[in-house]
Amino acid sequence: MSAYYSAARLFASGCFGLLTGWDVRGRQHIPREGGLLVASNHISFWDPPMVGSALPREVHFLAKEELFRTPGLGWLIRSLNSIPIRRGVADLSGLARALEVLRQGDALLLFPEGSRMRDGELHPPRPGVGMMAVQADVPIVPCYLEGAHRAWPKGAWIPRPRRLRLIVGEPRTFADLEPTKESAHLIASTLRDDVVNLERSLR
Repeated sequence: MSAYYSAARLFASGCFGLLTGWDVRGRQHIPREGGLLVASNHISFWDPPMVGSALPREVHFLAKEELFRTPGLGWLIRSLNSIPIRRGVADLSGLARALEVLRQGDALLLFPEGSRMRDGELHPPRPGVGMMAVQADVPIVPCYLEGAHRAWPKGAWIPRPRRLRLIVGEPRTFADLEPTKESAHLIASTLRDDVVNLERSLR
């Protein structure tokens, strides 16, 4: 982990601890080396920095291209390993960079639902996460984040004090599958089941 990333992670995790009293479980399930996909539900602006700072290794992120054009924010997220991705189209260059990150043995955090969900409920993941896992031949670690949609709901400019909880599941591998549409949908379905089970474990 680079010194810059480590300092940013320490600062972010300290802020989340002070502001939300966050509860993070399952960090030990994150492999410390090797290519890895970390897949979480997506319910607020806080999700990428919260999940990223909770993990015990440096990660890369996929972020919508528009964010990189925002003064200050664009520089910050680029410096913290974010990869621009165009939404609504098949962004082959962005996906190629993401696969390169995984094949180099790094970790990539993504949100398979594709967008923030206003209701805080789980929605079906898109099959792209499955295709990426098979093509890069890396495991997927499921995560479930609770409370962030109330702390910083979609459309709100200022976050609110709310308790946040994050649970990290065990990695799952799909080494025996071929990169087909059927495999991608199978992995997406399996991932949803894993995240649902994580949600139930917090009740």
